[in-house]
Amino acid sequence: MRAGRPVATILLALGLVGAVSGCEAVQQAQDTANSVGQATDKAKLCLDALALAGFTPNTADPQKAVQETQAKAEELEKLAAQAGDATLKDAINGVSDTMGQLTVNDLDPAKLAEWTSKKLETVNKLSQACG
Repeated sequence: MRAGRPVATILLALGLVGAVSGCEAVQQAQDTANSVGQATDKAKLCLDALALAGFTPNTADPQKAVQETQAKAEELEKLAAQAGDATLKDAINGVSDTMGQLTVNDLDPAKLAEWTSKKLETVNKLSQACG
């Protein structure tokens, strides 16, 4: 009967090794799933942020244009708060800041071109952060 104990011990040890290996495989699968989930979240965040950043105010009603632009800036701030990536967060905040600074005076054609150029620079940084 004593000869059976070493065999049982070996089988038990092999079972534990198999269980540990199985746990590692499960952990790797979870890590992979988390990475895919984070990439999906970033992609959705980027799509939402770029859609908001693409907003162009209608200068026919200056007051409404400013209000709508500032509302988009606030939505961008909320998206930035969800960004786990610091570069992406900064890029979204850059667009939000630029849009939030629009005033009725900026809707003068000469000033609007300057503001639009500044906004385009921040949108470009956002695009790069999303890439």
